Amino acid sequence: MVKRTQIYNVNDIFERRVYESDGYKLPYRLYIPQDYDCGEKYPVMLFLHGAGERGSDNENQINFHFQQFFDDPESPVYDAIVIAPQCPSNSQWVLTPWAEGNYSTENVPESRELESVCAILDEIKDYCNVDEDRIYVTGLSMGGFGTWDLLMRHGARFAAGMPICGGGDPSYAKLLSRIPIRTFHGSDDNVVPVKGTRLMYAAIKREGGENIEYTEFDGCGHGSWVPAYADKENIKWLFSQSREERRLKSEKKEKIKKVIAAGGAGAILSAILILLGVKKHKKK
Repeated sequence: MVKRTQIYNVNDIFERRVYESDGYKLPYRLYIPQDYDCGEKYPVMLFLHGAGERGSDNENQINFHFQQFFDDPESPVYDAIVIAPQCPSNSQWVLTPWAEGNYSTENVPESRELESVCAILDEIKDYCNVDEDRIYVTGLSMGGFGTWDLLMRHGARFAAGMPICGGGDPSYAKLLSRIPIRTFHGSDDNVVPVKGTRLMYAAIKREGGENIEYTEFDGCGHGSWVPAYADKENIKWLFSQSREERRLKSEKKEKIKKVIAAGGAGAILSAILILLGVKKHKKK
């Protein structure tokens, strides 16, 4: 592989697109590696911006805090598909007051914006060769809420997540304990209270979560994404994650359920063999 030395401006390498459904439109920017090979599969990173970048110009979401992903020519983002949607000015990724920090998904339905983000992911999977075991999501502030929300409602889709200064629903802790998560917050955040992340981290740890890491920046205000994204190791960590092991375990459980449901004398034995990973071969 040729060593990359050039840094690109994101406005030069991201194409403009618009998702449309029943009259609703959601603009987004899309990056596809310049040396894209139809014979290869590519990881995907989804980025959810903060409240200040809302609008319909399809520019603001990549004009702030975003170039830093591409300021390292050796960053894995250059070899990934990157999606950056833009939330409308009159909406939020998650329709809950930020000052409350946490919320209940029972009382807060999924926003049309995040539903559309999932639809965009599906479109990209039809359009590009996506490594479905390596789909990642990260976001800051309003996008931190959006990141938690996607991990809670659609956790099976994502290999890992990196929510920054957001908040979620602690009742989802058991599900989230299976997903690799690195989360960040500033101790002196006066926009989104630090309890938004503290409660999520504590709840997941209580459920035995070993895949979550929390960094609290002492004395930092609402801009905790600056040190979080400035640390190149965090992006490298994100791209090192894969949901393959988690997916295989889930597929094995479903197979066992189907075998047991089918019944018969050999059902329990077959289930045990599946659990042990023993493959049966038919005699020729």
